[in-house]
Amino acid sequence: MKRFLSAKKQYHRNTDRTFGKSDLSPITKERGVALILVLFVVALASIIVVNLSYSASLEMRTNLMVERGLKSEYLLKSAINVGRAILREDTSPEDAPQDTWGLFRNGLPIPPDQLNIHDPALKSLELEIRPEEAKLPVAALLSGGSVNKQWRDVFHRFFISVGFDEDEEEDESGHFPGRVFSSDELVANLIDYMDRDDESYQAEDFVDGIEAQLPQGTFPNRSLRRIGNLTSIPGFTASRVRQLTPFLTAFGNRRRLNINLAPSAILRALHEEMGDEEVSAIVSFRENGEEGPFNNQNRKSKLTEILGEAMYEELAPMLDVRSRWFQILAKVDYGTSTNFARAYVSQTASGEMPVTRIMELF
Repeated sequence: MKRFLSAKKQYHRNTDRTFGKSDLSPITKERGVALILVLFVVALASIIVVNLSYSASLEMRTNLMVERGLKSEYLLKSAINVGRAILREDTSPEDAPQDTWGLFRNGLPIPPDQLNIHDPALKSLELEIRPEEAKLPVAALLSGGSVNKQWRDVFHRFFISVGFDEDEEEDESGHFPGRVFSSDELVANLIDYMDRDDESYQAEDFVDGIEAQLPQGTFPNRSLRRIGNLTSIPGFTASRVRQLTPFLTAFGNRRRLNINLAPSAILRALHEEMGDEEVSAIVSFRENGEEGPFNNQNRKSKLTEILGEAMYEELAPMLDVRSRWFQILAKVDYGTSTNFARAYVSQTASGEMPVTRIMELF
């Protein structure tokens, strides 16, 4: 019997070895499980650390962007105030390209040292100052509720000069799909937008407007607040408005144009008999430091000499030699972004700091 039991144990021992049963002790097995747990904990800890590092990096970059955005805003506002200070220093009774602020008409960099700024992230800071009275005043189309035919014809000639009769721009307002409005129709539509009645503009010597064809209340029947609002008027497509933006204004003197600063394209549109010779003579005189610019003493005599008495008498009520409204545009390249600020300021008296009327950041 003992031999039988001994043989049976030997058989089972051999069988276990044959089918791969482990001879590891319980302690060895526990060590294997512990190793797996350690590896799992290390992997989990690594994931947590990576996520924390990413979150910290993202938060740091977000904070940096916010900080730089705030600095850019203050830099832009500082540049706007520099422009106001430059305008305050101009005490001459007339405006001209020779004035200190005139140096900034086409934009000019401001050295950061002049603002006591020493920041390597600041790449450039630029300032542009433009007089609003050097543009065509949209409000001049209406005078006391009536259409000013003289200004109406000026706008018509100017719209022709920029090519609105040839550009084939189809209406984008949604009211007249596929229709192409001509230069005179655009002027009539603009008058309809601003006049006080809800009837279409009509005149014996001009094309009719379109207000009566639109749903009641489409036009606000008030002065244009911003040039960008032109896009809501039939015929004024986005492309056309972009062309007009540098030449039209809804601010400033509502009836007069600064003869010292108006661009040649606007000067040429002032009168049907205004030609290149007259425009060149005006520009030459106002930029001549010895004789020009035009002022209240020489304006009548010099313009009469250039234009002739008849044309001058027609244009005299439309002309001025000084601007009181200005657009100040600031641009800053800071870090990896470029930001802009635009302000419209008015100056009530010579030597006073202009008042900021509108300020926008973009």
